[in-house]
Amino acid sequence: MIPVEEFDRAGLLGDDAPPDRLELLRWVESHGHTIEHMVEAASAGNLSSVAGDRRMVPGERLTRAEAVKRCGLDPDVFDSYATAFGFVPVAGAPPGEVGYTTDEIEVFELLGSLSSMFSPDEGLSFVRVLGSSLGRLGEAVVSMFLADVESPHIESGAGELALAQKVYEGVGLLDGLAERLDPILRRNVLQAVERSRRASIGDERLKYRFTVGFVDLVGFTERSEQMSTTELARFVRDFEGTAHDIAIGNGARVVKLIGDEVMFVATDSNDACRAAAALTTAFTAGDGHVVPRGGLAHGDVLMRGGDYYGSVVNLASRLVDQAVPEEVLVTGEVVHVAAECRFEPAGRRMMKGFAEPVPTWSLVSTP
Repeated sequence: MIPVEEFDRAGLLGDDAPPDRLELLRWVESHGHTIEHMVEAASAGNLSSVAGDRRMVPGERLTRAEAVKRCGLDPDVFDSYATAFGFVPVAGAPPGEVGYTTDEIEVFELLGSLSSMFSPDEGLSFVRVLGSSLGRLGEAVVSMFLADVESPHIESGAGELALAQKVYEGVGLLDGLAERLDPILRRNVLQAVERSRRASIGDERLKYRFTVGFVDLVGFTERSEQMSTTELARFVRDFEGTAHDIAIGNGARVVKLIGDEVMFVATDSNDACRAAAALTTAFTAGDGHVVPRGGLAHGDVLMRGGDYYGSVVNLASRLVDQAVPEEVLVTGEVVHVAAECRFEPAGRRMMKGFAEPVPTWSLVSTP
């Protein structure tokens, strides 16, 4: 047991320390942390989370040279994976090093096997998608904890030890999560396979045929400036949740959310129209300060890394800018293939990036 005097000499105790500081130090010590760990965490203002941080990424932090030697990858390939995953130095890493764990090295080694089936460029592109997706997941976990656990705890005036225990308990929820998510990943891959089959164009394996939709919120920027941080966070949470649930419920897939705009795709234009109409209805605010508008275009797109590219995507995005509040503008291709829906002519529009005026229709009703 570390003597109290040693805590005091290290600056971890004192007249300005919280009443439960010694209890916190003993609890951190009980989880195998040295006084050096505690001093480092205290200097960064993270004493209450040092145990949780170590539980989050357990194990010894190894140097790059040690990691490369263990996984057997070419050093340049190893570095490209580390960059693709967004790795930066973490607490406990050797000076000047990122600090790799044995478990992380095994993942790098596993991904190195991609080269047996895919080209290096395609394999690295896949790792970047993984890194981006997991990075967003990490941010979401932290935001959820801060909003629902840490902030209320601090506002209540509870002590350091209780917060440290909550952090540690929260990290425990991640234990084994990746393995349990395996069935969900497999289902999503299968659904992506089936979606690509429905949208395939003969033997073409780069382009697919989708209806692409955008819905954004007119007036959101001005409205958001009047919101408190809590109100804005709640609004964004509800916007994202509503967009996802409505799109999925109408046979579409949310590709991404860009601020106050949602992008989605569907293999069936009738589904895309239903999704756009439902989103427009759902996002119509009662006070009229924030109102939605949408755009739909149908045709061949490049599908890459979970996103979609090409003139059809650009056109759908431009249509949103042309639509008036609570209107969904569509192209003639959508009108042609969405036989279950009704439209009315909305004139020819000049749009940025398109040399000729584009004939447009306004979505009137869906089945």
